[in-house]
Amino acid sequence: MQRLAFVNREWLWYLSQDQNSSPQEKSLPEYCYNIFEKFGRTYLKALPKLSDTITADIKGLALCKTVEDIKKVVKIDWLRLGKLSGIGIRGKRYVEMETERDLKREGLWNFVPEKDEAALELLFDKSKLPTNQDGSRVQGIGRILEQWLKQDTAPQIEKMAGPLEYFGQQAYLWGPEALADFNKGMALGLDGFLDEDGQPVGESLRANVYWFLLMAWPEIKELLESNPRKTVTDLHEWMLPFMRHGITSLIDVETLRDVCGPLPGGIGLKLRPLSSHSARSSD
Repeated sequence: MQRLAFVNREWLWYLSQDQNSSPQEKSLPEYCYNIFEKFGRTYLKALPKLSDTITADIKGLALCKTVEDIKKVVKIDWLRLGKLSGIGIRGKRYVEMETERDLKREGLWNFVPEKDEAALELLFDKSKLPTNQDGSRVQGIGRILEQWLKQDTAPQIEKMAGPLEYFGQQAYLWGPEALADFNKGMALGLDGFLDEDGQPVGESLRANVYWFLLMAWPEIKELLESNPRKTVTDLHEWMLPFMRHGITSLIDVETLRDVCGPLPGGIGLKLRPLSSHSARSSD
């Protein structure tokens, strides 16, 4: 869960980097940001860039006293802003109202590992494991996941999409055309992110593998920095136990080689290519 929180924070920074006033050093291997880019074209293809949505004369804005004054120094694409709010509201609703349904459907809501405490502490921060009123642990993994989503993910969604109610109020004040465009965009955002069942719209067939490679970034970083350098075959052999336990999709080494290949088709995970001798031997 700590890894997921770290990856999510870095992904949020990547999504909002066009509006960041100061540069930030990348904390993950480069292939992770290439995965974020692919997610932007699948999970979040409906998400507009804020730099394309709002442009403003900051100095002039400080002198504005009325909406009419603001209109002179600020340009807003209300359709794009509506899409941004729609995506945020849909994500917020899923976290707050639909996670319990999905976790129950997956059999995780009241699922308790055989080695209760030890297994949970491997998954979650021990200090944040919830307790009952009598001090005993609440062991259901699904319940802990829901709590984590509400405490960690929901605020990130709010931060990415902005103060949702505020945008609607500003469109109302801006004018009828702005309000109409904002609501059209909101409808597009609501439908363009998650479907009725809470599944990402346009999710890639490789998404499960991408997420595993993101979560395993410390181990993969070691592979990238090893001497002698490792190959995709080495990575595949390391992943096999995780594949067999259903933690990530079971794929063959050639498919993984396509996934890790150079951009734009792959994610640019630069492991050592097989030597011609090795290739002939494997044939």
